Amino acid sequence: MLIALAAITLLTGCAEAAPDSPFPPRPADIDVTGIDPCAALTPAEQADRGVGPGEPGTGDLGDGPTRICGWSNFDDGYNYSVQTLPLPAAVVVGTPDSTVHVVDGYGVVQSTAFGDSFPLCSHYIDASDPHGIRVQVMATASNEDGSIKDFDEVCGKTTLLTSQALRNLRPAG
Repeated sequence: MLIALAAITLLTGCAEAAPDSPFPPRPADIDVTGIDPCAALTPAEQADRGVGPGEPGTGDLGDGPTRICGWSNFDDGYNYSVQTLPLPAAVVVGTPDSTVHVVDGYGVVQSTAFGDSFPLCSHYIDASDPHGIRVQVMATASNEDGSIKDFDEVCGKTTLLTSQALRNLRPAG
């Protein structure tokens, strides 16, 4: 979870959003200040990943408070996290190794890191104008043959987690 807070801390110096949004219109704004990141996965989705209830945490990123929830599966070698952000996802556009995608109608900036060791894939969700949500999956173990897991696999898991988080956290309606 320290990596999660450290990664977002690097972004707090870039808190000015671009004037034109790189994202499509949102299906609905998500009140990031009112969500519980641990509600991003239902009990059934936790069981599918082989994890229990998430481990909540809080912090301050300089631009405001953050809440995070993390899940770890030591059998499959992945860590999962969902974090509220006091800044919009647009501030991440154009950072190294980032690309813009759409998941379930929401704009998402995908960012990758640590490809030479344990790949990390992050999705910064355009949840509302002033706030974002970060969804992250990190490989914490090598493949059985000793090779490093690839970004396609890690980012595929991130896309699934992003979709589930959006379904579970966005307003009903």
